[in-house]
This record gives sequence, C-alpha cells and structure tokens, in this order.
Amino acid sequence: MSQYTMMVDLERCIGCKSCEAACKLENGIPMGRYRTKVIWVAPQKGSRLYFVSMPCMHCAKPACKASCPVGAISKRQEDGVVLIDKERCIGCRYCAWACPYGAMGFDEDRMVADKCTYCAHRLARGEQPSCVTKCPGRALTFGRAEELFAKARSEGRWCKDIDTFGTGPSTSYLERLKK
Repeated sequence: MSQYTMMVDLERCIGCKSCEAACKLENGIPMGRYRTKVIWVAPQKGSRLYFVSMPCMHCAKPACKASCPVGAISKRQEDGVVLIDKERCIGCRYCAWACPYGAMGFDEDRMVADKCTYCAHRLARGEQPSCVTKCPGRALTFGRAEELFAKARSEGRWCKDIDTFGTGPSTSYLERLKK
C-alpha cells in the first residue's frame, strides 16, 4: 500500500479558512459542521501565532475503525484513505469518542458519522482534494507519503511527530522555519 498524505506547511498557512470553505462547498457540508477545521494556536513566550489545518488524519491504525461496533469504517488498502459506510453506520458516535484528534464529525440530518475523505470522489477522477486546490497560501500539499517526505527532506524541512496516540496519522505537519 502506498499511503496518501496531506502535508500542512505551518510556515505557509495564514489561517484564512479557505480549506474549510472549499470542503463545505465541495461536499455540501452545512453551516456549523466541518470535515476539516483550522485552529489558531496562541503563541507561547518567544513565539508567534500560527494556524493548523486539521482534517482527518487517515491513520495507519485508525481508532475510529477499531471502535465501530458495526464495521462501518474501513481503510482502503490501495491508498490508506479511511472511509465511513453511511448505510451501515448506526450513529452511536463511538468513533468520535475514539478519535484522539477530534476529526470525526456527525451529520445531524442523517444521524451518521461524517469526516474528511480526502475528497475520495475527486481522487477517483485523478484530482486533488478541494482544500488543496483552493489554498491561497499553498500550505496544503497532497500525494503519496514517500514522495512528499522526500521533497521535504530535500528542502531541509522536517515534519512534526504528532503520533502521541500510536495511531500512525498520515496527515503531517511541516515544522515552521527557525528565524
């Protein structure tokens, strides 16, 4: 399996929330619900404000999948994308409680879990996720993990290790440049 990843460049994200808007428009997500969120991180002493785009992490070992009592969550073998079968989902929200990243949402109209799919319908057409194509700061990059990590290394950049829960998140964050 060659895992897809979303790489978020913390140096380039300007907190404009274009990724949130693009996701909502592409996927018909109503106001008040999100599949991806941008959070503003307050500066610690000696640092400056920064922003973090938070889509689903599409983990190697998804806690949401393990917690689903009806097997409605699957991880595609060909690319690692984690998806919800909304016909099987019973709306128990165990997946939302299990996700250590808070990436699982809930569709109140259909009473089923909902989350970022990396725009699986666009991937099927050979297109990038909508959030990536609409980011004005070019802070979001999408592709095969090994290619994106190799490019980051060639530029002297490194990714923050956010795997504090042992789930193996595929969404990764390029550290800010040292000033």
